[in-house]
Amino acid sequence: MSKPLRLIVLLGLVIIIGYFLKEAVFSDDAYLASIKKGRIEKNQSFKSSSSPLEEAERVTFDSLNYFPADRKFQVDADYEPLPKPDTIKIPMTTGNSEAYLRFAKAHFNLDGQRVGLTLFLKANAEDSTFFVPFTDRTNGSETYEGGRFMDIPKPAPGESIITLDFNKAYNPFCVFNYNYSCPIPPAENRLPIAVRAGEKSYAKK
Repeated sequence: MSKPLRLIVLLGLVIIIGYFLKEAVFSDDAYLASIKKGRIEKNQSFKSSSSPLEEAERVTFDSLNYFPADRKFQVDADYEPLPKPDTIKIPMTTGNSEAYLRFAKAHFNLDGQRVGLTLFLKANAEDSTFFVPFTDRTNGSETYEGGRFMDIPKPAPGESIITLDFNKAYNPFCVFNYNYSCPIPPAENRLPIAVRAGEKSYAKK
């Protein structure tokens, strides 16, 4: 291969590599910006009349506490709809229970371990979003002792992969106001790892 031709090939490789690096960097920047935007909007909503906070507390509310957003906590999981979804009663913090449909399983790698979560739908309701209550080893120290929730879009029929974004994990409303009744994550959704992503504990003032 002649020297000019080698230079052209090398230049082409540099351009291609630079393009993919640029795409990766900007993609991450856009993702992190979207997480930041969502958190700002939620802080604003907590200052409004639709907030779960009592009126007196809304006046002094500044912001919720979060772990820094980290792309590694946005994971692709193997999606397995259950062949025969069953209805279970999930206990609530106020002592009653609510019916949920055990619809699917999601298995994924996180923190060097293979783990899984059950994906629920509210029974007798039209819903295109999975409800995913879970606990992990940060509960009671860095996060709310009762666990946290995620809302995950339901994939199209035939899909085998679903994305779980723990950066969007959030506290139930009963953390902020004891008048709310919140589902208690079932035993099958107790993760044996520390998930340092999403919303942290909330300290009442």
